[in-house]
Amino acid sequence: MLRRSLLTLALATPFLSILPAAAQSAGVDFTTREPIVLDVASIEVESPYVPPMKPPNVDHLIPLTPSDSVRLWATSRLKAGGPQGRARVIIHDASVKEEDLDRTKGIRGWFTKDQSQKYAGKVQVEVVVEGTSRGYNGSVSATVARATTVAEDVTLAGREKTMLGLVRDLAADMDTELDKSIRANMFPVIIIQ
Repeated sequence: MLRRSLLTLALATPFLSILPAAAQSAGVDFTTREPIVLDVASIEVESPYVPPMKPPNVDHLIPLTPSDSVRLWATSRLKAGGPQGRARVIIHDASVKEEDLDRTKGIRGWFTKDQSQKYAGKVQVEVVVEGTSRGYNGSVSATVARATTVAEDVTLAGREKTMLGLVRDLAADMDTELDKSIRANMFPVIIIQ
């Protein structure tokens, strides 16, 4: 168990050093919120969700992916404070899909600036607590979705800014929902400091 935890930490450390820069540029910051200390010995992040890396999915093209924001949330908001047990943060979905929108055709289309693409993001996360010293086993989950559009004359920088804003808003919604659910349903394992 210790070997697995050390291996996880060793593999995650370089990744986590890159995350703050990308998160800062996206405006994703959970450090202003009070951490939730759980009566568990470890907190792990698992991701059964694997980005398809092909259209219509574009989440892999964003500098800070929704999956990254969930990992950042887990390391910033959840803290282990118990002698045994574990909390698993499971990322079931962290997708952003691009959809082309209809544009005005004909001569009128030459003089009209339409919205050309829609970006729909979805984050589905489950927090599972098991094997605590208090004998508590349970889980909470949150699913959040948002969408935004870009104009047909948007620059690459503008498109990236829009997608980072989408990830920021998804992360904020997820934080709100999970904070509320954890405090309401996992109160037996929250350590008040």
